[in-house]
Amino acid sequence: MSGREYDLREDARALVVGQWLREGEQLRTFAPTGRGNYKSEIRGFPSAAWKAATVLGWSAAKIASPAGIVTGGVPYWNEIRRFEGRPPGLVAFGDGRSCEAAKVLGTGPHRSGIWVLSRDRFGFAADRRVSPGPGLAPGALKREDAVILLDKVIDIPSARFAFEGDVTRGDAVYLRIRFHDGSGVDVHNR
Repeated sequence: MSGREYDLREDARALVVGQWLREGEQLRTFAPTGRGNYKSEIRGFPSAAWKAATVLGWSAAKIASPAGIVTGGVPYWNEIRRFEGRPPGLVAFGDGRSCEAAKVLGTGPHRSGIWVLSRDRFGFAADRRVSPGPGLAPGALKREDAVILLDKVIDIPSARFAFEGDVTRGDAVYLRIRFHDGSGVDVHNR
């Protein structure tokens, strides 16, 4: 076991290399994310009403949960705030809910994890803590009193998109992939 606590931003590369990449697969970039998941620039998706309901619902659930009541929502808000002020890990773009980017991303994984882009595929892997014990998967990340595993939530082969290279959004550089219908995603380039 490592002597330090788990930190998604610091441990993302080790998780991706140990549990996401296949043998010989080359990593282009990865972007750890809290529960914000991604920024949508898909015209009309999700709808403004859906965005407002999601924000209000998650806020109420976090504050009204037993841990939220006792701590005033501090554990939840601290996790979200850790990613504030940084460029979004992923920006999706396209034209409406029927575009490929909207279909692939849905309303988002709603879990903390890592957006990953390799030469062979694009996806999202959610992080999950488990108790240390026998029979752990190879590449499992061990930290203090927990083991961290990745659950593949989205896994899209490169045959479904074209890699277009660097794009700049404000001061941040992203790597762009475009689906065959013209929609796509930009993954923050570390």
